[in-house]
Amino acid sequence: MNPFFHRGAIRRPADFYGRTAPIEQILGLLRNGQSVSLIGPRRIGKSSLLLHISRTAVRQPFQLQPPHALFILVDCQELGGSPADEVYESLLLSLREAAEDADIPLPPEEDRQQGTYRALDRALNKLSREGVNVVVLLDEFELLAANEQLDPYFFARLRGLTTKYGLAYLTASQRPLFAITADEAILSSPFFNIFVTLSLGLFTTAEAHGLLEARLVGTGVTFSQAVRDHLLALVGPHPFFLHIAGYHAFPVFSADPTADPDQIDKAVELEADSHLAYLWQNLTEEERYTLASAAGPTELVRQLEQQCLLQAEAGVGEDAAERYDYTSQILERFVRRQPVPGLIQAGAFVIDQQRRTVRVPERELNLTTSQFSLLVCLAEQAGQVVHAEELERAVWGESIAAEPDRLKTLIKRLRRAIEPYDNTIVSERGIGYTLRGEL
Repeated sequence: MNPFFHRGAIRRPADFYGRTAPIEQILGLLRNGQSVSLIGPRRIGKSSLLLHISRTAVRQPFQLQPPHALFILVDCQELGGSPADEVYESLLLSLREAAEDADIPLPPEEDRQQGTYRALDRALNKLSREGVNVVVLLDEFELLAANEQLDPYFFARLRGLTTKYGLAYLTASQRPLFAITADEAILSSPFFNIFVTLSLGLFTTAEAHGLLEARLVGTGVTFSQAVRDHLLALVGPHPFFLHIAGYHAFPVFSADPTADPDQIDKAVELEADSHLAYLWQNLTEEERYTLASAAGPTELVRQLEQQCLLQAEAGVGEDAAERYDYTSQILERFVRRQPVPGLIQAGAFVIDQQRRTVRVPERELNLTTSQFSLLVCLAEQAGQVVHAEELERAVWGESIAAEPDRLKTLIKRLRRAIEPYDNTIVSERGIGYTLRGEL
């Protein structure tokens, strides 16, 4: 069986891997009654982490197991359009199930009180008097926060439970709480002021290699260092995309351990494409522009870094301006295929017409005005032959050539300026030049 089958949340304890540091940090905060907002992009592993934290054995080292504490996990996808009473009922039912599993009796409630805030309050009051801490884990919290049937009073009541009974919350969402609420009135609720925000991001390089190795245990198959390096460069240290890459690599290297790693690239990109498209569609136009140029306002770049789309380049000195790069090859290739107003993306070149800058994967190029105009003309028609006359007009307008070989001279200088990509400008003898458009 292919061990890289996981696509949804990791539900078997033995299959969960890594995240030791954030788990310890979260449980340490919850033990002290501090609510936590966990944010991270889609498919980064937030649901898996909440499921793992909800397990008694994981919480036990922090004295958060029954009867000291009850953890209840609620999937807010089921509550996105629910009125307040249904939310209270869901919380109460989950609390009763957790108490029953821990052999902690709760008082029976009259039928008319089921699903009300008062019933939930009574149950929490009894647990508090018996010294039982309660932690509520709210997965996909943005759906609850944006629920138009819930008003500020509802969230004020949730906050009140923390004051009265020491209740703590652990929410998981794709974006910070201030960015996911239905309206300003909701955001003004004191509920949203009680959280410590933690980001869940990419694996470290060591964790990424460790995940690949852990999945292969007992299969009789191994990935060489070169194969693991290739997979990591292809999809980045992202747990979800590592599973996709591993899934396609497993049968190839089961059959031939010496196979060329490049042969899995197309299959990996094909499966990853829809997930990358979802990420792209949920970016603003400004975020798309910044991602495509891998540069822009600091706030936007930081947001894209938080969404695991950009990462600071390694080896940049303290005195140098911080530079950013894509977190994976498949992401860069995907972005290069997307139309972005104001940018020309052709092969290795990203041309920002507004800022008049040109970026290649390694650096930002330093071009003269004439070189920039020439490259723009070639890039706008990448893959096609551009006649010499058109290139001359793009650079010098209709001015008469005082120097018959000025275009050849400029081409030569441009090639030197764009090394090691100089061979992407191809001379079509007697006609003009072509910029090869492949990445």
